[in-house]
Parts: sequence; structure tokens; C-alpha cells
Amino acid sequence: MKSAAEAGEVLDLSRRGNNVVPATAIRDLLRSGDVDPRGLLLVGARITGVLDLSFISTSTALQLDDCVFEEPLSLHDTELPALSLDGSTLPELNAENLRTRYLTMKGTRCTGIVDLENARIDGSLLLQDATARPLFATGLHVTRSVKADRLFASRVWLDGCEIGGGVDLTDAVIVHDKSLAFVGTNADIGGDLILNGAFVKACGESPAVALSDASCRTLWLRGAVLRAEAGPALFLDGAQFQQEVRLLGFDARSASGDAVRMVDTRVGAGLVVQGSVRADDGEAFVLHRAKVGASVTINDSTISARTRRAAVDLTDATVNGELVIRSTTLVNHGQGFDLDLSGTKVGNTLSLGESELLEAGNLIVTMDGLIYPNPPLDTGVWLKMLRDHTLFYEAQPYQQLAAVHRAAGHEHTARKVLIAQQEDLRRHGDPGNKLWHWFLGVTLGYGYKPSRAVIGLLVTFLLALCLVWTTNAYNGLTPAKDRPADSCSPVNRFSLAADLAIPLVKLGGTPRCELANGPAGQWATGAGWVVQIMGWSFATLSVAGFTGLVRKS
Repeated sequence: MKSAAEAGEVLDLSRRGNNVVPATAIRDLLRSGDVDPRGLLLVGARITGVLDLSFISTSTALQLDDCVFEEPLSLHDTELPALSLDGSTLPELNAENLRTRYLTMKGTRCTGIVDLENARIDGSLLLQDATARPLFATGLHVTRSVKADRLFASRVWLDGCEIGGGVDLTDAVIVHDKSLAFVGTNADIGGDLILNGAFVKACGESPAVALSDASCRTLWLRGAVLRAEAGPALFLDGAQFQQEVRLLGFDARSASGDAVRMVDTRVGAGLVVQGSVRADDGEAFVLHRAKVGASVTINDSTISARTRRAAVDLTDATVNGELVIRSTTLVNHGQGFDLDLSGTKVGNTLSLGESELLEAGNLIVTMDGLIYPNPPLDTGVWLKMLRDHTLFYEAQPYQQLAAVHRAAGHEHTARKVLIAQQEDLRRHGDPGNKLWHWFLGVTLGYGYKPSRAVIGLLVTFLLALCLVWTTNAYNGLTPAKDRPADSCSPVNRFSLAADLAIPLVKLGGTPRCELANGPAGQWATGAGWVVQIMGWSFATLSVAGFTGLVRKS
């Protein structure tokens, strides 16, 4: 081994009968300095004893590939140019504060902990096909990338780490039977965090994937399966993503807790969800106070929850682009809402796929404080959702819908929305005011159709005409005092009818014709009082309607 080290040659012991190498021999060679600059290159050895390289600083690279370590490998505060453990098997790797430019553990099988706490790697960390029980890398610093696709681990700690490039955990399997599975709290990742095809499962009151207050460029969870026993399957509170979060073909489920939680999360570009998100006892998708720089799209998904709150909670969220929900099944098996958009602000098109959601089942929504700039595609369906699929009356959603129609020049539709609001208020309002509310709706359209009162005034005038002509037929009219006998001509009868029906207008000046004192005249006098009351009522309603006195918000 010494000759090979001095010559910089690879010593392959995998086919030799005696491949045992004492750990002390490796340590002594590294400390001697009699090693070629290419490093100590050993393959297929069985290393006996504890290989303790703690606190050693050397310029010699170390390659121990396809080796079997009988005892733990200790690299506390060790400094060396490169370390390769590809294909090796070892009980533990303790490498706290390790300093190296390159660390590769491809296919390495560690039956115990791989401890890289506060290690610094001025290059890449390669863990493809490796096994760790667990991988503990709190405070790890890697200037380039971490490649750990197909990693199998009982737990992965990357909290507080600094990774200059990306972290690739494609097809990784991370299963912990007691607590957290993948922890990236406060992690600072310069590139993408990729968990495509990964299976992550946590037990106990802990998230499966915890990335609270972490930051990275893009989060990928294409085809990932996340399971949590009593906590969120995906926990992203306070996390920041410079570009997108893509949950495509995604399957997240929590037995007790929220399935996907993104409170105060910041997404620079878009959020795309497609797959299955289920919470057996909690909210399925929480985006509370989150800010998304582009669009939020929930497409071809099954979302189910059992909660007193909401299956999908976007309260106080800000979406600068579109908010789109389509071809999605949305169910809350609890007593809460299916969709909560209270205080949500949408910068572009809002499309909830409301027609599909209403056809699929008994959708329950709340939208108090929702703000959006453009009218929905089908205002009729939207009004039905506000009227029949809310638990209580909310004024702001109607006002917002009317406002966007007014801004688009749809004044007629805006009035239709505001009338629907008052009809909804009458259904949910004070029972003592329902009759008066109904009267205002019939006569004025709640102030948004004052022409109805004008029509009522015209109908009153027609009734007055019928009354005057019928009274004249039964000799119930007589000329006024000091008027000639022909004073009840058709023109004067028309004037009398107008005086009875339209109290604000006197067409004839001094009356020329009046009701007589006979039976017909007395009957007409009583009926005239009714006509006058109707005339005053409709005239007053007309003024109130056109001046907006009875409009309510």
C-alpha cells in the first residue's frame, strides 16, 4: 500500500484473498507526507479498527472506494483536498466541521449516521444511491451542488445549510418512524430544490418535508409522494422561492394536520398544483398571507379535507397574476368552507371553475374582502355561488363584482349584481324588515331601477282616467263653482285625472270640473283618495329612486 501511495497508483484489493488494511496504516501514511500528489487511492479493502483522522490537516486526497469499514470513520475538524467513499460500507461517518474541496459518496451504505454538521465543501457533494440512517447536515456549506438522487435515508437534516447550487433528491426515499423526515429550515439554496419522484414519510407530530424560512430558486415536487401522521405533509411557512413552486403529479396526505401549508410564503413566479392533496383531519391547502409574483394554478387535482376552517385557504394572499382553479374536485368533509378567499388580492384574471365546482357537489365558499380586476366569465353562475353557496350574507363580494363590471362599462350587469345583493340581504336580514325590503325591491329595484316607480305612477294615472270617465258615465261629475255647464269636457276630465294621480303636477290651474255630491260622486271621492295615496307614494318613490336615497351597500 505504501508503494502504491508513493507512486500515486490505485491499489485494488477487491480480488485479493487478503484485503485487510489496518486503519492505523492509512492514518500513518496520511501523516507521513510520503504520498503522491494524486493522493492515497485504495479500492476494495476491509479496513479494521477505527479510522480516526480528526483534527488532521493534510494536502493528500483520500480515496477509499468499495471498502468495508468495520468501525466508524471519524473526520472531526479534518481538512483534506478531496474525499471519496464511493460504494463503501461503514457503520458511521462522523465528519463535523470537515473541510474539503470535494466529497463523493455515490452508492455508499452507512448503517448509522452520516454526520456532516457544519462541514464545508468547496465544490460538490455527491450522494447518489447512498444510504444514511440518518443524514445530519445542519449548517453544511457547499459552494456548488448537492446531488443525492435515489438517496435512501431515515431522516435528512439540512437546516441552516448554505448551498451555492441546487439540491437534487430525485427519487429519494426518506422515511422516519418517529419524527421529522426532511428538514430544511432556514436553508439557503442558490439553485433548485428538486424532490421529483421522492417518497417522504414522517410519523409523530411532525411535518414530512419542513422548509420553513428556507430559500431557493425553484421547488420541484413532480410525482413526489409525501405522508405525515400528525403534521403537515409539506410545511413551507416563511419560505422564499425566487422563481416557481411546481407540484405536478403531486400526492400529499396528512392523517392529522394540514396537508400543504404555505403561511407567509413568498413565490417570485408561479405556483402550480396538479395531483392529490388530502387532509384527513385538517386543511388541505393553506396559502395564508402568501405572496405569489405570477399566477396560482390548481389544475386536474383532487383536494379533500375535514376541518372547521377551509379545505383550500387563501386568506389574505396576494396573487399578482391569475388565480385559476379548473378540472378540480374540492371537498370539505367537515363543517367549514370548501374555499376561503377572504382578503385575497388577485392582480389578473380570476377563474375558479365555478361551474364545474357547483356541478360537482355542494360547494361552500366565503369571499369577503376578495379583490380582482376583471369580471368573471359567467356572472350568473358567480351570483348563484354568492347566493346559494355561502353560509351567511356578505356585502363586499357583490360590491366588488359590481365594481369590476362598472369598470368594464357593463352598467346594466352592475345594477343586476346590486339588485341580487339586496335580494340576498332580504333572505338573510332582519325578519321585521323583510316586507319593506320586498316592497322596495318590487317598486324600485332597491333604488337601482327607479323607472319602476315611474311606471307605477303612469299606471296610477290610467286608473284615475278610468275612475273619472266611469264617474262621468254615472253623472258623478259637475262643473266647478262659477264654471259653465260644459266645463266637464274630455280635456277637463283628463286634467282632473292628472290632478288626482300626479300630486306634483296641476295641469288645469283652477279646477273646472269636480266630483258631484251624489252617490256616484261620493263613491268616486273615496276611490280618488286611494288613487291620490298611490300617486303620492309612487311620486315619492320616483324621487327617492332617482336621487339614490334608498340604495344600500
